[in-house]
Amino acid sequence: MAVVPTTEIDMFATSDQRTRYAQYRHLRELGAVVRLREPDVYAITRYDEVRAVLADHGTFLSGEGVGFNADVNQMMRGVTLVSDPPEHDVLRSVVGAGLRPGSLRGRSEEIAGKARDLVADVVERGGIDGVTELAQVIPMLVIPDFLGLPDRNREHLYAWGQVGNDLLGPVTERTPHNMEMTRRLFEFAHELAANRELAPGSPGAAMLEAADQGVVPKEKCPLLLVDFIGPSLETTAAAIGHLLVVFAERPDQWAALRAEPGLVASAINELLRFESPVRGLTRVAARDTEVGGVTIPRGARVWALFASANRDERKWERPDEFDFRRNPRDHLAFGHGAHGCVGHGVARLELHALFHALLESVERVEFTGDPVIAENTILNTYAEVPVRLVARRRG
Repeated sequence: MAVVPTTEIDMFATSDQRTRYAQYRHLRELGAVVRLREPDVYAITRYDEVRAVLADHGTFLSGEGVGFNADVNQMMRGVTLVSDPPEHDVLRSVVGAGLRPGSLRGRSEEIAGKARDLVADVVERGGIDGVTELAQVIPMLVIPDFLGLPDRNREHLYAWGQVGNDLLGPVTERTPHNMEMTRRLFEFAHELAANRELAPGSPGAAMLEAADQGVVPKEKCPLLLVDFIGPSLETTAAAIGHLLVVFAERPDQWAALRAEPGLVASAINELLRFESPVRGLTRVAARDTEVGGVTIPRGARVWALFASANRDERKWERPDEFDFRRNPRDHLAFGHGAHGCVGHGVARLELHALFHALLESVERVEFTGDPVIAENTILNTYAEVPVRLVARRRG
């Protein structure tokens, strides 16, 4: 059995994307499994091993938390993301009931209309901040209505939900603020469940009905609402920010995609592979087990690095190049296995609608300033993307 390589690299010292990708590359060169000194965790770095870890939910447990912050892991314990079978399977069946393909298809034209209206508006404005005026707006136009949330507090919802992924990382100077925002979101979710303020026929209302029937405990409902609201807003917004940056940097690929709009699904997959919104999540080993030729001891925390796996040279040719024709359908940006992102269908609908709205109306995406990377321990995202969406010439 090989000795596990170790490193002193601080994987949380910066949010700079180029630095992070260089770190991932270095870790992959060291091995499929690399032990970090601080925090003490076994980083899973290569595609095949990350996929295998995510697929083996019996060995690599989520119920002990999927992040690095012990307090947050404890706070989230028992939600879909932080649970193990059989509890996880029951919770996921309830949360995912309204997310099945048939249910989503019925919303596709509605979402497409909202995307077209928003794009027409921002094109008319000229220069915009692509994060606050486009990326964050799309999920807010979709998710609250989709879940059946009331109108009240919608102006606060994104700020409350935005901090979730950052909280999963080690404690930082942002942690007190993040905890306060999360407290407010939890408080609101408890009010929604207690007052049954969720629109009839919505996935939120269906969750309450499942609790009435004893399928899930009633005290779980607020947690399950939080479990869906936060990730569904900030991860989609992160992907949209990258969409703007990637194509502003590659006008030739935007022009080519405009000529081949049938490849939007491929472009979405490549965007998620190339700039995975979530760096990765952790698990705890239930027993001594072998991964990549080394032993991971029982009780050790492992970090499945989605973003590193999606740039693995062993899996992808030219992994550091963006090519919208690649269509990497087996990327790991949504995770994999039993804990694969339950809301990925909604996220794909939003991205599909936005891509088509942009392709129909936008000749090119131009920077009007330098993008600003957001400080976040787990999420790969922007704080600002100053751009102009140049209107497509007609006729």
